[in-house]
Amino acid sequence: MLLGADGWAAVGAVALALGTIPSAYFAVRDEKNRKYYTVLAAITGIATVAYALTSLGIGSIPVGDATFYTPRYVDWLLTTPLLILYLTMLCKPGKQLYALLIGLDVALIGLGIVAIFTEGVLSLTLFGLGGVAYVALAYLLVTELPDRASFASERVAIVFAKLRNVTVVLWTLYPVVWLLAPVGFGLLQPSVEMMVIVYLDIITKVGFAILAILGRDALDDITDQSLQLDTEEQESSTATEFVS
Repeated sequence: MLLGADGWAAVGAVALALGTIPSAYFAVRDEKNRKYYTVLAAITGIATVAYALTSLGIGSIPVGDATFYTPRYVDWLLTTPLLILYLTMLCKPGKQLYALLIGLDVALIGLGIVAIFTEGVLSLTLFGLGGVAYVALAYLLVTELPDRASFASERVAIVFAKLRNVTVVLWTLYPVVWLLAPVGFGLLQPSVEMMVIVYLDIITKVGFAILAILGRDALDDITDQSLQLDTEEQESSTATEFVS
């Protein structure tokens, strides 16, 4: 028998806490690349706290037949920019593109939040606008980000491509769950919705961290200069072709 929504949130808290251990371990052991592992540990660590709060019913607000999970959306507002940050740390696309990516990311989450607290056509319209923001975000991640990238090596480009592809594919599933969930058309029970979101968050965050750690050898190719997001006009590295 399925767990309730609170039970699945507890499962998520445990899984994400366990998923934080490898990143924290390397953050302590690898001083040279600590900044990378700190970002990864922050992603899963924030999600752990969010799910722990949700499992205790903290921040859960009834909205009609649905529930607005405040910790979930705070989590997404904090961790999705960190996921994007990690990708940009690998490819140095420039501050303007990074700011645009974050702006679209925050906009689509914000529109999704407002859509939950509205009804009917207005709710679907806001959700649709959020969908447009996501399409723009995905386009930038798939095309503009690698086009403006300056990879330190072919290996860095390959690791970037894997992480970017996993992120875009999995993020595309979240709007589908929103539509099927009680906040949308109500085709999923609250417990099933929570189960699916927990599963997606584990793969999106812990899976991302594991793939990044498996590709940690690429980090040694990146110098401190290549972490800067200052340059707007850059020549793409020859390794860019590997992310196409």
